[in-house]
This record gives sequence, structure tokens and C-alpha cells, in this order.
Amino acid sequence: MDYRQYMKRIESAFEKVKAADKIQEDPWEEVVLRELNEISKDCSKELQTETGQLGNKGAYQLGLDEWPPSRILSLILPLSAWVGWIMHEKHGSSEERPFSSRVCLQMIQDAFGYGVHLSVHKQIP
Repeated sequence: MDYRQYMKRIESAFEKVKAADKIQEDPWEEVVLRELNEISKDCSKELQTETGQLGNKGAYQLGLDEWPPSRILSLILPLSAWVGWIMHEKHGSSEERPFSSRVCLQMIQDAFGYGVHLSVHKQIP
């Protein structure tokens, strides 16, 4: 997966709306969220090409760009790469800094683990 191309697209969207310092909701929704949607489509197609997998719906199959779980995953992966980079740039990797890259990674892992825990225990979010 070429995360850098997606990271560049995220950065470009931020630059278009001048979101480096503060989010303004209308441009954020119109430009950044639209670009993130396109990134999730492109990333899911790349994921399908790399894995050869489709979304299995039992009676039928979907392209990974049409299957909600893979589209969400395809949003998380490039965003995780970008967050890893920006948080390391801004806060380093020390566990003593609340938004360091290491602490942010732990937050992401904890959130994922929580979802798995719910599934293992047959709980619904």
C-alpha cells in the first residue's frame, strides 16, 4: 500500500481549506471530507488489488470499494499513516507527551481492541 500518495492528498486537502491551524466547518465538509471519501474509494480498490479479496455478503460479493467495512478500513489506514507522521512531527514519540505518536498509536490499538472485545463477547455497539 502506497500510504504516501494518500498522505499527500490529505495534506493537499488541508492546504486548500487552510486547515493547518483551525477547522472551518463548511470548507472542511466540502473539501476535506469529500477528498477523504475519494481516498477511501481509491485505497479500497488498491486493497482489493493487493489482496484479491471481495466483500462477501453470503449470496453475493461486492468490490471492496462498495463494502462498508473495507471502505472504513480504507479510511483508517491512510489517516493512521498521516496521524502517525503529524503527531510525531508535533509531539515526538515520548510516552510522557499526551499526543505523541506512540500514545496516539496506543489509543488506536485500544479502540480497535475494544471493538474486538465487543465482538468476542457477542455484544453490539
